[in-house]
Amino acid sequence: MTRLSEYTQEWMGWCPNAPVLHTAPEVIVLLPETTDESRPDSGAGGSGTIGRGTGVVLSSVKTLIRNRQLLWFSFFTGLVLAGLFVAQYVIRLLSVYPYDAIDLPRWLVLTFVAELATSFCFSILLAVLVLNLSYKEGPTLSFREGLARAKKHLKPIADWSVVMALTGMLIFLAFLCFKVIFFPSMLDPVFNQFPFRFILMPEVYHIAPTGPTGGTFAIETGLTNTLLLSAINLFLFVLTLFVIPQLVLEKKRLKEAALGSAALMKNVWREVAICVLVLGIAVFAASLMSLLFRVVYGIVAPGMPFIYYPGDEWIAAALIYMAALCGLVCVGITVGGIAALDLYMYARTSRVPEIFKEKEEVAGLSA
Repeated sequence: MTRLSEYTQEWMGWCPNAPVLHTAPEVIVLLPETTDESRPDSGAGGSGTIGRGTGVVLSSVKTLIRNRQLLWFSFFTGLVLAGLFVAQYVIRLLSVYPYDAIDLPRWLVLTFVAELATSFCFSILLAVLVLNLSYKEGPTLSFREGLARAKKHLKPIADWSVVMALTGMLIFLAFLCFKVIFFPSMLDPVFNQFPFRFILMPEVYHIAPTGPTGGTFAIETGLTNTLLLSAINLFLFVLTLFVIPQLVLEKKRLKEAALGSAALMKNVWREVAICVLVLGIAVFAASLMSLLFRVVYGIVAPGMPFIYYPGDEWIAAALIYMAALCGLVCVGITVGGIAALDLYMYARTSRVPEIFKEKEEVAGLSA
């Protein structure tokens, strides 16, 4: 028990002994209540599943390109993720010397608050995106107009966020316990392959100011927890992909929306999986490009291991690359949100909707 407690304290970062991150009328799209699952092209397993899934992603990308104001959703998504990282960084930093201000109960409360805020922000962003794309009286609405419409559904969205945050927190704690007991170094190989690890551990490379930051490893711990919580949130949102559309488009109660989402997912789960896979491959391929920095470094500085502090110019390159990768992730999340509405309408009607094509033509003319 003593060793388990030590592992838990070191990972969670709460122990002081841890080692030294205009307004226009609203138009709602109402769709039929039932889906003819006997149709050959039903999402439950038609022969063109891969083509439909890939087509939804491509259509969503085109929608984003032709309606560039939707990039505001990517921007605010990045702000939410940055806020989660800052919260995890501060929680870690205040858990160790010289502050020692956060113990296990406080760590649980603060982590849950950060997770709740993140879930609520993502739910609001998805609701605004769905409402904007569902508006057919001209071009896509602005972010501010969509936000004003989303306020009408604030209570069910908040209730759903609480459910998501509680579930995500339980999964997060279960993962941490599993890791501490069985695989305490599970994520080390991942970070060891990251060519810019010197950005995550400035105290090791003597590029951080002396004082409270020294030896805390707060950046790496904060990033690790942020990535884990983000992965859990993404997993939960994909599983409950149609809850938000049903809450804001059909104004269902929370329980009805959850059950309705589960029923609709049975029709299009393969298409959903293809969409997630395509977007995931794109982000993964972009992340692999970071390995090119090792090759370039080997040419510029042969014989010098990249693990050591390589100099200010490499820090600048690392920051630029990481910013570009984070931007791609945020754009991918926005594309996924656009695809969610397309898949929702397809699950209800068993045919690919034409709403985006109409909106793209209007947006192109107005541009």
